[in-house]
Formats: sequence, structure tokens, C-alpha cells
Amino acid sequence: MEEQMVVRVVANEVSCGVPLLLSPSWDEAEGVQVSLRLNHDSKYLTVHFSVVEKQLRRMCTNHNDPVFTDSCVEVFLQKQGEAEYVNFEFSASGKVLVGRGTGRHGRTLFPLSFIEQIPVTVAILENTLEQSFWKLDASLDLSLFGLCDEGQDFSSLQLRGNFYKCGDGLKQPHYLSYGPIGTLKPDFHTPSFFVPIVLE
Repeated sequence: MEEQMVVRVVANEVSCGVPLLLSPSWDEAEGVQVSLRLNHDSKYLTVHFSVVEKQLRRMCTNHNDPVFTDSCVEVFLQKQGEAEYVNFEFSASGKVLVGRGTGRHGRTLFPLSFIEQIPVTVAILENTLEQSFWKLDASLDLSLFGLCDEGQDFSSLQLRGNFYKCGDGLKQPHYLSYGPIGTLKPDFHTPSFFVPIVLE
């Protein structure tokens, strides 16, 4: 099962990448569709989310606010063999939360000086009473956040992780992931369910 979920990221234009589809791991997420494309340029891992959902929530106004209460997409990354992982969480408002640690509790948030170096673009393409459609692009400097060594060849880099969509503060909260998570309640902070990420 895990081998089938391997994420392969190529160094090319994002339009050439095969989209990853996120699915609900717990309750159904009616009206929510999320896809993700990835590419890299040997310094940045760039994520391109495309989201359709019923409600668009963009209340967070500062970095490291609880962006998971908004319409939110997330990237969790871990170097192979390390206990700590980094969670990148992006509100549809463009605000970002980034933390590091071994589990849900006791995480250390990165300072704003780091977060402000993440290029983030949000495009709201539709926002009606029935449906919203938005896209988010973000480029992650892996060495800046301790996920690889400065100048390291990405072909030698072994990562694990997962990709998520949530909205804890929505009228109808939902939780989707790329790799399935086998917990009884929604919990993205489960590195035991991370999948391999191969940068080619």
C-alpha cells in the first residue's frame, strides 16, 4: 500500500506533473475537491493546490495564527530517519503557520523572519454562497527549514510526508489527506502514516 502512495517530484514545469488527489480519511467531505501538483528546481519544493469547497473562510490576519481554522491546505515533511518533522499550514488568506517537532504537542513555531521568506500566492477564482474555488502556490526552501543540507543534491534527499486540506472553523469541518491516516479521529500529526517523497 505504502509503495503505491510514493510521491515522485520531478524538476520541470508544473504542468507536466501528475496531480495528486486528496481524499477524506474520516467523515465525508461533501462538495470538497482538492488536487495538488509538485515540482522542484533543486532548491525549492513548490506546491500548487487547487481547491473547491462550499465555504471559503479567511479570518487569519497574521503568520502563525491558527490557520487550520480557516480554509487551509497543509504540507508535512520529514527527513528520512529523523524524528522531527516540519508542518507548513497555509490559510486561503495567504497567512502561514510553520512548526517543528516530533508530534502534535510541544511544537516549536518558526519565527516570522523565516516564514516571510516563503513565496505564497493565493488566487480566489470563485466565491459564491454555493461554492468557492481557489488556488494556492508556495515554494519551500528545504534547507532554510532544516529538511536538507545547504546545496545538497535533491537526488540524494530522502523525505517522507503527507498533504492535507482542512477547515476546523468552517460550518461543516472537513479533513482530507493524500496518504490515508488510520486514526479514529482526525489527526494530521501522525508521522507513522507519512508516505515516501522522491525528488527526481
